[in-house]
Amino acid sequence: MKNMEPLAKSKVAAIVTAVTADPRWVIEDELMCQVLGFTLYGYAFGVGRLFCFMEVADIQKMAADELTALGIGPQYATGMMECAHQEFIQENNQSLHAQLIGVGHSLFGREDSAEFVESVFSNTDLIRRSMEQSGNQ
Repeated sequence: MKNMEPLAKSKVAAIVTAVTADPRWVIEDELMCQVLGFTLYGYAFGVGRLFCFMEVADIQKMAADELTALGIGPQYATGMMECAHQEFIQENNQSLHAQLIGVGHSLFGREDSAEFVESVFSNTDLIRRSMEQSGNQ
């Protein structure tokens, strides 16, 4: 249903704008970009598939295009969205990536973007602290 794609694109663009408008956003922070990417995929999948009946490939492209518009390399963004989809479809997947996707997916129906925005920054901090404690910087 191509006529629903503009709605999905506008919702996904709005959530990305909300994150990047926050003063904590740092495009040069690779971990932060990854957290946004995987969380965004869950959100985009919810909006795109459940509200707008989009095909999976179109959802992946929509999310990757938003990341690319931020300055993330197109191949990197596309690869991240392909990886996100593989994580998403695995049954009983409890990986960190799957959890981030789940966070985004759980928030796709909300009108207020504050919880999504906060999740990107709090999860980035949590993962960074965990990595520092385990010595994987």
